Amino acid sequence: MIKPAAFSAFAMACAVLPAAAENVRITSETAAPGMLANLRAELTESTAPDTVFEARRQARRAAEKAENYLNSLGYFAPEISFAVEPGPPPIGRVRIEPGPRFILSGVTVNTGEQALSLEADQALQQVQTLKVGDDAIPKAIVAEEAGLIAALKAVGYAETEALPRNLIGDRVEGTLDLTYNLLPGPRIRLGEVIYSEGTRTRRVYLNRLIPYQSEELYSPQTLAAFTRRLNATRLYRFSSVQLADEPSLITAEGDEVRDVIVQLEERDRYTLTSGASFSTSEGPGLTGSLTRRNATRRGDTITGAMTLATLERSFAVDWRIPNVTAFDRTLVLSSDIGREETDAFDREAITLSGAYEVRASRRLSYALGIASEFTREEDAFEQRDQQILSTSLGVRLDHANDPLDATRGWRVDTRGEPGIVIGDREAQYFSLNGQVSAYRPITEEERFVLAGRVRSGFVFGAALADLPVSRRFFAGGGGSARGFEYQSVGPQDADGTPTGGRGLLEVSGELRWRRDGPLGFVGFLDGASVSADQGVRFDDVRYSAGLGVRYDTLIGPIRFDLATPIDPRDGDDPVQVYVSIGQAF
Repeated sequence: MIKPAAFSAFAMACAVLPAAAENVRITSETAAPGMLANLRAELTESTAPDTVFEARRQARRAAEKAENYLNSLGYFAPEISFAVEPGPPPIGRVRIEPGPRFILSGVTVNTGEQALSLEADQALQQVQTLKVGDDAIPKAIVAEEAGLIAALKAVGYAETEALPRNLIGDRVEGTLDLTYNLLPGPRIRLGEVIYSEGTRTRRVYLNRLIPYQSEELYSPQTLAAFTRRLNATRLYRFSSVQLADEPSLITAEGDEVRDVIVQLEERDRYTLTSGASFSTSEGPGLTGSLTRRNATRRGDTITGAMTLATLERSFAVDWRIPNVTAFDRTLVLSSDIGREETDAFDREAITLSGAYEVRASRRLSYALGIASEFTREEDAFEQRDQQILSTSLGVRLDHANDPLDATRGWRVDTRGEPGIVIGDREAQYFSLNGQVSAYRPITEEERFVLAGRVRSGFVFGAALADLPVSRRFFAGGGGSARGFEYQSVGPQDADGTPTGGRGLLEVSGELRWRRDGPLGFVGFLDGASVSADQGVRFDDVRYSAGLGVRYDTLIGPIRFDLATPIDPRDGDDPVQVYVSIGQAF
């Protein structure tokens, strides 16, 4: 029998074998041709020995690394010798006979005299994959041991650790008897949450983030979920969730109850941001915002945002109150005052709104909203004062891999809004619109990505002239069909003034090429159609094409697009230019 000392190289067996010297001659009488070729490939480099001493050193190093390589494949008793042919030139020679590939003759998990729970026994059985007769591959053995430790921790044994394994081999039979020695420690339940001193946020808010019930069994996933929830608030530059070192209580079953210690370091309370955009059809625009975090010590944020642009001036305030009634339930209260002056209309409006946002899962979210809008507008039909009372339901399903610059996956956004219009013109309407975006890499390195977008919308129940301009569809411009002037696609009156419509179709396709470094390039094709009724006229879709440059930054890519209409009509400019932040979709 072979004692564990015979396997002294076992701990190194999972390492990737570095290269030795190609001038070392590798010979074997018993190694299979494929193994011999692999050994020669693993033991090659370009440096030739100049002296007998150097040749011997290279041969010895090759022999050591060959042994580690064979151990990693389960050959624990190879016969390896080396010598030097003096030359000239001197050449090292290594003879390798792999011997038998060891198989497992026994696999045992020893947790000592401590009695484990039924859940722990079942968890260990579920992760045990190695069995008698399997090849004794060190990498597989190490991985299974890690899985056994993780399984015990997942059912409450937070301090589980591995003791040295028992490995007893038989050279003659080529077998290895394996025993994992685990020290589970006490089963632990989660107790009171204790926050660090100086934490300003109210405990009633922080306690809504706790993802477990008092005295629930410990699991690493539970504390990791607590940490993720704290980080998701964006209130803290640092957060740490750990078990207390000593128990606060011992249950009747012998379980230890440990308090949970939360260390928090708050971020700055104020954040100031700014941005800019430009297009030949919409002109330049500047945006700025100031955010106040934790204003009421309930994790809320108050943001004031201002827009100064050629076509729009506005000021808005949003108050976001997160985790209302439960985790991932957010109340948003907003107010907005603004003025727009476009080719299609002039509009002044004050809007008050509220929304209840629910993140049902990592992929699915929805929002229920209510709004009241007071507006004075002048368009191709007339000047009028109106008030809009509306409710809405929006649903988002996001399977894309990045919110700012996706390279794979897809998204679906839909929104329905019933509303009542009173004032100089009265109407009832129901608006429904949705957008699907998809992203697919066409190379493994994701240097080339195909991206596509389809958006469609309809308004039912009201005549076009009765609808406020904010509820009509317009197309053309940087966020719609690039290459066309803002709002220029769709119905127009006798003077050429856009009237908007009740039916919308937009399509976009991009081929994105990302080079090494921050630069990327895009070729795109856009199309859009707006109809006065609720239908979509495919034969009236107007198309444009263009090229773009992207420059990656920490806040997303800076976008520069150059576009032109396909089959232009009278009045269409030949080229439109757009500069903004973020991908087009």
